[in-house]
Amino acid sequence: MFANFEDMTVEQMLEKQIELKQKVAQAMSSGMSPQLIDQMQNMLDQLMVEYRTKVALEAEQQRRERAIEENRDPDEDNILNIGDVE
Repeated sequence: MFANFEDMTVEQMLEKQIELKQKVAQAMSSGMSPQLIDQMQNMLDQLMVEYRTKVALEAEQQRRERAIEENRDPDEDNILNIGDVE
């Protein structure tokens, strides 16, 4: 049971999270099989990972666009300093 959440917006993902959480709660309260509840929970977990990834990517994209608008190098903050050379 693999769903494709990549084409969803952040808002759609939030709505889907609420829907899945309600379904899991209903399944638990109605005494559905633990295997079915586990599958639903796995789908919810997968959606949460996709949501967090999309939010992080969008935040990074906005940061890069802001740096470009300010005439700064968007990769300027991504430098790893491993020490001084003597």
